[in-house]
Amino acid sequence: MSDRIKSYKEFWPYYLSEHRKPATRNMHIAGTLGGVAVGVAAVASGFGLLALGGVAVAYGAAWTAHAFIEKNTPATFKYPLWSLVSDFKMVGHWATGTLQKEVDKHLGAQPEARTASRPAAKPQGPKRSLGKKMKGLSSRFTQAVKRAMPGGKEQKPANAQKPQPKPGV
Repeated sequence: MSDRIKSYKEFWPYYLSEHRKPATRNMHIAGTLGGVAVGVAAVASGFGLLALGGVAVAYGAAWTAHAFIEKNTPATFKYPLWSLVSDFKMVGHWATGTLQKEVDKHLGAQPEARTASRPAAKPQGPKRSLGKKMKGLSSRFTQAVKRAMPGGKEQKPANAQKPQPKPGV
């Protein structure tokens, strides 16, 4: 008897379970969108080899998240096509504001996935535009990188000088 998943309907909850932490999902979303952007640039520029860079961006972000955030093995290795489809499905749920609802539906509420630095989302009234979501994702990613740096805040270069007061005129 095989323990392989036999249908996509069974795979989707498994995929979500491999992406329990919001930071992992955010890295996947950023990687997928970045990979698509590089792929579009490859087509637009006629430089097809650049498309390999898009694949590297997408999978690099996803696999980094699995290795250092989620600490599990990417489903891509066992279910490559379903994983690819699910990456885009997850982006679609994120873009429509239904991702957390989908995670909760299949995995139950995940209070341990929320941290003091990222409390539960407040109701936002009207749906936010994709541009605002991208800006929010970008700022959350930047904040996460700053927190991950030694000392937990943005580091200044060693040769940075303090601003000098201007002499009175």
